[in-house]
Amino acid sequence: MADKKRIVFVNLHSDWMLLKTASVYIFKYSAAVKHGYLFKYLIEHPEYEICSYINDKGFSWLRNDNSVLMRFLRLFRFADHRKTLKVNGIPKKDITVLKDISDIRQDDIVILYNVCQDNFYGISDVDAFKALSMLHFHGKAQENDIINAANISCLVGEVNLEKSCELYRRYYHIDKPWVVHPFVYAERFKNKTPFAERKNMAFATGTITYKLHKEFVDTYGDPCDQPTRKQIKDNSDYFKDTIYCTSSDYLEDNPGKKINENDIFPVKLYKKIYNRTHVGKQKKYFSFDMVEAFNSYKMCIVGEEILGIPGIGFVEGMACGCAYIGLDIQPYRDWGLIPGLHYITYDGTIEDLRRVIEYYQADEHQAELEQIAKTGCEYVRTHFNGNAVAEKLIHDLEKQQKIWFENSFAEKKG
Repeated sequence: MADKKRIVFVNLHSDWMLLKTASVYIFKYSAAVKHGYLFKYLIEHPEYEICSYINDKGFSWLRNDNSVLMRFLRLFRFADHRKTLKVNGIPKKDITVLKDISDIRQDDIVILYNVCQDNFYGISDVDAFKALSMLHFHGKAQENDIINAANISCLVGEVNLEKSCELYRRYYHIDKPWVVHPFVYAERFKNKTPFAERKNMAFATGTITYKLHKEFVDTYGDPCDQPTRKQIKDNSDYFKDTIYCTSSDYLEDNPGKKINENDIFPVKLYKKIYNRTHVGKQKKYFSFDMVEAFNSYKMCIVGEEILGIPGIGFVEGMACGCAYIGLDIQPYRDWGLIPGLHYITYDGTIEDLRRVIEYYQADEHQAELEQIAKTGCEYVRTHFNGNAVAEKLIHDLEKQQKIWFENSFAEKKG
């Protein structure tokens, strides 16, 4: 039997994009496992071998800057890995643990995440194909240097930031190819309610967050990352008969405790633990059933990030049979969505948003609205489901790996 294709994750147990990590099951921290479908696909396909390289920073989920404490905790990184696999119901035999960086082979595909930068440690010298996911891109200038130093082979993302993000173009200079794949809806999002029985309004939802670092504010002038969501939330009277909004400010329940430079270590540690366990809970936002909410309305809006990145909720709403309303921006077209066929567009102003909704609320446009919702739902459920996206993503990575091999061979020969 031929050798299995090895897919290597670094510190798999700390990667909240793939698994329910300790920060979630200990502190009850809310985190969407947005790439859980990829891990599930690999587990279910025996032609792949999943590897977890655990480096010296393998106890990274606590994210504490006290070096002595972290050196002590990292002694337990392998126990942490075993516990996390158990919590996620993953048999130990299904994961190959790599304890030394030299165990990574040249023909491996190494998948890294920009939000887990402890995983970059020592990776620059690895002579293998390294793909870096840019989901949850923050846009700090120093990230450019960290990524370039890691000597990655290609960038992966739901959005090609080179084409869509002004902040990325201004501060990032990474000459690597992009592999783009769509967001994936969770399996619980189903189209259950006949269109005619739904409320003839738009359902707006999504978290409102802020990026306070200089690069973001200098580029966009305001720290709000989802201005459309905030506009709708702040203008409830204007949208009284057109939009039902549940968008929520990430910090509205509890802004947390401010950590000061002169705080002694125990106080800093207490504040960090408090902020991890109490901030960003959005209890009201998570108190209702999102699937039922999408199934209750004919239209939905999940305002895009100002970075040019749609919110994952748009896929979930369309999978539930809503006619989605969004901006006419590049990512939707990269995923094959066509304005007027799969979704509805507007120009980004609250005036045009209300005009568009009122147009489709009219009796004479109900058939047109239902057709857009139906076509969009069918497209998303066919092309944006976990199995389809994971299969294509792995295929595209293997294709890029082949190009990387050819280029590496040519360089060595030359």
